[in-house]
Amino acid sequence: MDSTGKLDSVQLLSVVRESMEEFATALPLRKRPAICTDTFCAGLVSFLILLSETNEVINLTSDADPRHLLTTHIRDSLAPLLVGLDAPDSLLDIGTGGGFPAVPLALAWPATMVTMSESIGKKARFLESLIGGVPIPRGRVVHGRVEDHASALPERAFNMITARGVAHIATALQYALPLFASNGKLVLWKGERDLAELQDPPFVTTLHRVHCTATVLDYALPGVERNSKLVILQVTPTLSGRSSRRNGS
Repeated sequence: MDSTGKLDSVQLLSVVRESMEEFATALPLRKRPAICTDTFCAGLVSFLILLSETNEVINLTSDADPRHLLTTHIRDSLAPLLVGLDAPDSLLDIGTGGGFPAVPLALAWPATMVTMSESIGKKARFLESLIGGVPIPRGRVVHGRVEDHASALPERAFNMITARGVAHIATALQYALPLFASNGKLVLWKGERDLAELQDPPFVTTLHRVHCTATVLDYALPGVERNSKLVILQVTPTLSGRSSRRNGS
């Protein structure tokens, strides 16, 4: 530890291992090896160091302390593993910002092609630095609004699309529909109050129209008393005539 109280890389690796070993106890058995490897933990260390250093120049997160990030953002980003979701072939994260949930998921699912979409230029440049710095060899960054035709996102290309703290459920689904591969899945991190939107009659009508089912899965993070929720919108291969992208909600 240096004179400012910051952890060096060796100390940080120990903290990361301890945190992930505790987190792994809450995972299904078949999901535990993904976050207990040397490569995964070393990747998290590199990510946390780069995030902390960059946060001193641009505001990526309100608190870049590694212990705080591990307890809150990183473990929460891994919630798909907690509920037993399998790694997709290709994943798009909408509004990745400081790297959540895309970077922890990319490290946990190293065979997955991970695309990080970010509309703010300085954040997109930070994400670009992570590709080689963490590294994330199967990652790429697209700078632009996900609903924009010029965002360079290929249509019908992603098996899973994630969004953590971004947009209303209906808006996120609208963004995702043109981008889903066959049988795509939209995974949203939401709170209890957000769930009322799932009962909104126009939204229910939309779900039926696009052959989409909604599932709400509770998950609990070790050491966190409150339960959180993932909203999973699953489309089917019958969704052939998808609506085109439109700006806004």
